[in-house]
Amino acid sequence: MIPAARIKLSARAAESLDTLESSSDPNSKAIAKRIHVLKPLLLADCLRGEVVRKSAIPTTLRAGYGIENLYVEDLPGFWRLLYTIVKIDGDRIIVVIEIVDHRAYDKWFPGRKR
Repeated sequence: MIPAARIKLSARAAESLDTLESSSDPNSKAIAKRIHVLKPLLLADCLRGEVVRKSAIPTTLRAGYGIENLYVEDLPGFWRLLYTIVKIDGDRIIVVIEIVDHRAYDKWFPGRKR
């Protein structure tokens, strides 16, 4: 297990989480709750998620966020949490770049079996 120092949310991920938390839909609340449960698990082991091969990282995510690595965590309702790990001053930082539903995920990873 490799720990991380902290977790940071991109603006898009923070917006998605806010939308999920403020929704009256019970499914949205369950997704938001799972994200909060994942935080200490990811801090304890930042390599916990499924690794996306470097060659399979979508160009839009690579260009938009400048990422070199990508991990995926499954959420309820076929949602996905996508994150990268960066080193800042020797500390591993998890950056949650996207929290997306299956339609958005499938656009980036067509044909990927999860």
